[in-house]
Amino acid sequence: MRITHRLAKPLPGKISILVGTGILVLCLLALSVLLSFSRTSHVVLASSNALHPFIITSSDFRDGGPLPQKTEFNQFGCTGSNIAPQLNWKNVPAGTRSFAMLMSDYDAPVAGGFHHWIVYNIPASARQQEGNHAFTEGTNSYGFIGYGGPCPPPTGETHHYLFLLYATNLAHVGAQGLTFGEVVGALRGHVLGATSIIGTFHLPQ
Repeated sequence: MRITHRLAKPLPGKISILVGTGILVLCLLALSVLLSFSRTSHVVLASSNALHPFIITSSDFRDGGPLPQKTEFNQFGCTGSNIAPQLNWKNVPAGTRSFAMLMSDYDAPVAGGFHHWIVYNIPASARQQEGNHAFTEGTNSYGFIGYGGPCPPPTGETHHYLFLLYATNLAHVGAQGLTFGEVVGALRGHVLGATSIIGTFHLPQ
């Protein structure tokens, strides 16, 4: 969502923290904690002491690189096509029964980050997410169900969009429309592995 008041300055080292998400995940595995980010307090507890990292990529952007213009939101002054990027994953953990994917902007001046896309009940056999044709979708921070693309303030500041994919031992997480917090709560203790990819986006001043 576009926030018109003046943004707080980014936390020191924030970009390197986000880019190093994979390293953080591996460190937290030993503590049976999946992931914890600056500006967030949510924690998904692991179902075992050893989680399995796997691999996620996209044909639309490289990790740490810019998201294409088609992914930009199409309201609040943003003029994109609001089409979600394509995602692929492989080397998934044994015993996976479903996946859940969360897309969040932790540069947004919103407590806990701004959550653009919440997808779950992704079948264990799935190895890609193609555009907006998602599986079960939750309610994003814009307030509707489905994908809501980047729409940062027109200040030229680059925002980082984290796509975090969980492999879970749950066949069914919940019904359509769950919030970010509800999905995180449902996943607690059921995560077998995690992987992430980051895309960036900014609007010209």
